[in-house]
Amino acid sequence: MKARRHLLCAWALITASAATWPLHAQTVSTDPLAELGRRLTAPPVLRGEFEQTKTLKGFKRPLVSRGAFVMARGRGVHWATREPFASTIVVTRDRIRTLDASGGNNTVETRQEPGLRMVNDLLLALLAGDIKALASRFQAELVLDGARGWRLNLLPREASLGRFVTRIELQGDEHVRQVRWTEASGDETRLQFSKHSLTPLSPAETAWFD
Repeated sequence: MKARRHLLCAWALITASAATWPLHAQTVSTDPLAELGRRLTAPPVLRGEFEQTKTLKGFKRPLVSRGAFVMARGRGVHWATREPFASTIVVTRDRIRTLDASGGNNTVETRQEPGLRMVNDLLLALLAGDIKALASRFQAELVLDGARGWRLNLLPREASLGRFVTRIELQGDEHVRQVRWTEASGDETRLQFSKHSLTPLSPAETAWFD
């Protein structure tokens, strides 16, 4: 059960409202992820703020949280929630570590949980714009808008992945700006990123991923 809770928490990190797409947008049917790769940038460090809205089946009101993130390419993601409660999640390929306001620390090693390892890999691929990783796991439909804008719909290829998520919709330009995904349970998570910057990691931030 503990691994399952961390697994769902990891999915929630990458989830965001979908905007109305212009009618004149161009739909790409041939090698869509290759075109997306040309539009996305790949900075070594990407940081910003997020607002996450999670809608649960059986609950009338969605759960809304806000905070800041730091994505370090090749290292992981530091996810610090400020509202409604302070907490921190550090996601790397090998582990998920959660820290609460009281100093509590809980770590799950993904080597011991193959399903969790798969989710971690996809989470990092989504934030970092890792096109090859996405192409291996999802069928993709890309819609382009102008020189930089895009919207990407992803459907899982594998039944094992479909047990966790049925659809992911991403939207952005040189960075992923919005994500919306629907879990197999029917729960939906939306997340919007803002105030992006490319400031390098400080020594203290580098230690987050050690």
